[in-house]
Amino acid sequence: MKNVKFENIKALTFASIMTAISIVLILVTYFLGDIGLFLIFMLPLCSSLVSVNINTKYSLIYIISTFLICSIDFQLAIFIIIPCLISGFIFGKLILIKMDGYYIIFINSLFLLGMQIISTYLINFIYQIDLVLSIANLIKINYLTFNSSYFLFLFLLSLIQSSFNYLIITNELKKFKFSFQEKKNHFIFNFITLIILIISCLLTINQSTSLSYLILGFSSYFAIILAYYNFSYYYKKSFLIIHFVLYFTSFIVFLSLLSSTNKIYYPYLFLIPITSELIVSLYIIIFQKIIKKNKINSSTFDKLK
Repeated sequence: MKNVKFENIKALTFASIMTAISIVLILVTYFLGDIGLFLIFMLPLCSSLVSVNINTKYSLIYIISTFLICSIDFQLAIFIIIPCLISGFIFGKLILIKMDGYYIIFINSLFLLGMQIISTYLINFIYQIDLVLSIANLIKINYLTFNSSYFLFLFLLSLIQSSFNYLIITNELKKFKFSFQEKKNHFIFNFITLIILIISCLLTINQSTSLSYLILGFSSYFAIILAYYNFSYYYKKSFLIIHFVLYFTSFIVFLSLLSSTNKIYYPYLFLIPITSELIVSLYIIIFQKIIKKNKINSSTFDKLK
């Protein structure tokens, strides 16, 4: 069923209703406390429902009005309400253009990552609290080590939140008879993206360890996506054997290098299995486009149908 946008009065009414619901959720969180996690998952759902059902003008009215009314608590507004509202808005708009789920999750994770980095500096500036040091002490990790991987840590948290939000939002939108048409082939694009990320990771190792770790996190994410394509390739059992041998070899190399590698460079060892995923992908490209001389499309990966 095609999604129909509300117009004029209907759109304003829908925005008002969702604003009221969002305000109730925020007030419940404010007065009861200790249920901020509930707000983190429910508020993006409300915002995404607004985003997919009415145009941008009324969506912005919803976001601004909800924020202004609920700005009774500065910390709640800045660190939770604004990120959740904008996050849901982004989800809705990306879903509307039929973008694949793993791209939606990644883009939303980047937004949340940016907000969390800003929040880290705001907390340091306003409250004179070193958040990095506080978290390092909490989880019993050396400060210097954790400081180098702090951006990666924030990205993983953002990725987890975005994944859960995506599952909740898409599940609820299906109840509204909203259609999803995500099944597109982006194998070559993901392959090229992963190559660029690996090169970027290697180039930034000596310049910025924290940035290099973050790019390593991006690389791991796209490697998992590429692995989904690779394991969906159906042509021969020999392909699965090659896949298994490469993974096993990369795992052995990974373990053998642990003893001779400085702990600072441990995370970079994950580039070994990631690179093996590139080799498997290259095998598919050579076999499909050069030997068979066929295009790589959705039918090439049977589980993508």
